[in-house]
Amino acid sequence: MVRATMAELHTYEGSCHCGAVRFVFRSEEITAGKRCNCSICRRKGAVVSVKYYPPEDFESVEGLDKLTTYQFGDLDVYHHFCSTCGIYPFHDGPAFPGKYRVNLGCVEGVDAFQIPIELIDGQSY
Repeated sequence: MVRATMAELHTYEGSCHCGAVRFVFRSEEITAGKRCNCSICRRKGAVVSVKYYPPEDFESVEGLDKLTTYQFGDLDVYHHFCSTCGIYPFHDGPAFPGKYRVNLGCVEGVDAFQIPIELIDGQSY
C-alpha cells in the first residue's frame, strides 16, 4: 500500500514473503532501483532502493527477532534475512551507519521490473 503524506513523501509498506518481518517507511516516490554485481547480490538478484533510509524514515519495523544476519569477506555489510522464509528485506553497514537499503521486491506498490535499474560495481570493492 502507498499513501501520500506531507512534503511529497509516500508511506510504503513492505514485508518478507511469510510476513514475519514487516516494515513501514517514508520516502520520496520510488522511481528507480539499483542492483549489485558482488558475489552475494548476484545470487540474491535483488533490486534495492537507491537511497539508504535512516531510522527516522521508518514508522515501524516488526519481526526483528525473526531476522538473521549474514556477513562475508570484509564483513562490511549486514545482509538481513528472515529466518523463516529466507527473504532479504534490507541491509545496512558501516558505510552508512544506522541506515538501511531496502529490497524493492519486498515493497508493496513498487514493481522492481518496471523501473530503471542502475548497476553498482560491488565486485570491484
